[in-house]
Amino acid sequence: MPEFSELKPISKSTFSNLIQGEMSEIKLKKEDNYDYYQDVAILKSIYHYFFNHGVIPYPNYSENFINYIDSSIPNLKFHGLALKAKIILLEKRFLTILKIVGYDPNIINPIQREIFDLSMGL
Repeated sequence: MPEFSELKPISKSTFSNLIQGEMSEIKLKKEDNYDYYQDVAILKSIYHYFFNHGVIPYPNYSENFINYIDSSIPNLKFHGLALKAKIILLEKRFLTILKIVGYDPNIINPIQREIFDLSMGL
């Protein structure tokens, strides 16, 4: 099994989906400046940590775990305790969605679907 030690920057791709039989691009609203790609990068780095260390230190995320994620993602907007709070927020958001709509919600937006699927795997 190959060993993962470094994450590559995630490029922002253009996604297309079929909606009501026609091809259309799903765009986030201009006023929506939430960075979903940071969430994906954080979740992917959690996967890398798990595969490199065999465990995720849950529920008390260790300093080593937080530092690993912080150093794995270039241009990360959250550091230290803010990063820990962000991870907890991602977990709570996932559990809320899971409680409301179950294990297979109808998520059309590709980046939000990827976030849900990554969260589901953890």
